[in-house]
Amino acid sequence: MFARLLSLVILALIAPRFAIAEPGVRGIVAQSNSLAAAFSARPANGNVFQIVPEKADIYSGDLLVSLPGATLTAKNSAVTVKTLADFDGRSPLPILETAYSLAQPSEKDVDLELILDRGRINITNVKPDGVATVRVRFGDQSWKIVLDSPKTQVTFELCGRWTAGTRFQLADPKTDPAKAPGPIASLVFLVLSGSASVDVGGATVAMRPPPGPAELRWNSVGGVRPQAQKLDKFPSWADPEAVLSDDAQKLAGACERFRKSRADDPATAFETFLGSIDPINQRVALINIGGLDDVERLEKTLGTAKTIPQWDFGVTVLRHWLGRTRGNDQQLYQLLTTRSGYTDAQSRIVLQLLLGFSPDDLTQPETFEVLIDYLGNSKPVIRNLAAWHLVRLVPQGKTLAFKPNASGEDARLYQLEWKKLIPSGKLPTVSKTP
Repeated sequence: MFARLLSLVILALIAPRFAIAEPGVRGIVAQSNSLAAAFSARPANGNVFQIVPEKADIYSGDLLVSLPGATLTAKNSAVTVKTLADFDGRSPLPILETAYSLAQPSEKDVDLELILDRGRINITNVKPDGVATVRVRFGDQSWKIVLDSPKTQVTFELCGRWTAGTRFQLADPKTDPAKAPGPIASLVFLVLSGSASVDVGGATVAMRPPPGPAELRWNSVGGVRPQAQKLDKFPSWADPEAVLSDDAQKLAGACERFRKSRADDPATAFETFLGSIDPINQRVALINIGGLDDVERLEKTLGTAKTIPQWDFGVTVLRHWLGRTRGNDQQLYQLLTTRSGYTDAQSRIVLQLLLGFSPDDLTQPETFEVLIDYLGNSKPVIRNLAAWHLVRLVPQGKTLAFKPNASGEDARLYQLEWKKLIPSGKLPTVSKTP
């Protein structure tokens, strides 16, 4: 017995300081470098997000939803991860919020293992010397990235969206969920500084910043071609020297005010920002409501919006949430039918309006007749979704007085104006960039 205890003590003394934990064991894998409420965390077996305190430990398996600028450092101080935002709308993908989780490294030479759920992150080698290695997983992919030297930096941007015109289908309980229709995920990977090598399915790709082989792209339909695309210069969305516009600086400032408001009084921050007369504050609140999966509040906000900007961007956020992952369409259907008082038919209408219309749909007069008919629906959300499509598809419709919180009579008058604008059986002049 004594000999066995002695052997255990010896093993403990000679074990490496950062030994790999058993898979599935929750443990500290990083530390936040940010102020309170820059991160919100939800444990893998939980359903409630909690504010992460200032400079707190980060645990494996926790889903982190992060505000722009939120930064953490790996437990062994080898790499940092920083969240970025598309404040100026330059990104090739419609990024709203960023979410990811960390795992216990599965290999001895990996400094950080990250599962990217959505959004944009920068990963930087912060060692005083030598290489740093990270493994990044997303979709069905698992890439191993070697950051060759200190200050080497790479960026990932990931987003999912439904193909326009997809028809909503209620899932059959007997069908494998993995085979159900789902959104298409797209990713862009770019080397910003230094040099890096990326293991993509067994093929190693050497990369460096522009001008050079700097970019890889992947999507869930076509996969990835393990050959870096040469860029002559940084794209505007990723240019490290790019300066934010005045509007983007206002949005960044609103994000910081929202962070402070949540840190000071989490219970009132969302209502304060949603009720603000400033559209930028409303925008920040809506993004975070969707980011934290509060889809019930998002749906109610869409039906009770008091301003045009709140209505307009609320639809965008709900569509963004729907496109994040397979199954969100089914989740929203269940919410509408079981908790929000929608019939099966009304719920299907909401889902189809959120999924949108194909180019072929827009050549059919019936599409516009249906949308105009929905303007008189008893459910405000259906009226508001129909109006959202019409004012994007038909430029002349922007001159009509729309009220997202209209009374039944106001909605009827608005519907009559559209019937005059697009007579039954006729096609309007459709915007080329809806």
